[in-house]
Amino acid sequence: MSKVLFKLDPNPTFDALVAIPVPGGSKADVKFTFKHRSKTELEDFLSTNKDMDDTTLVKSIADGWELDDEFNDENIGRLLNNYIGAGSAIYVKYLEELYQAKRLN
Repeated sequence: MSKVLFKLDPNPTFDALVAIPVPGGSKADVKFTFKHRSKTELEDFLSTNKDMDDTTLVKSIADGWELDDEFNDENIGRLLNNYIGAGSAIYVKYLEELYQAKRLN
């Protein structure tokens, strides 16, 4: 079993697989690079993100993805438009990862 090197100051980004719902009942795993937020930063973010459109919200929590398409406004919009459940899947995974880190520390 490998040990996790613990640091008081976490990396500014982390990777996580997001299961994007695909019509027909399947899911496609897409690796996203997410932005780390401290507890205080997350609380501030959660209190201010309610008026963000979906593309802005995804850009505010992620820095990139492992897709052939560039991570930009247009392609984020295409993803969110073509796969209706993608936005909530990305957002929920982001919060799960941050809260999991909180639980484990």
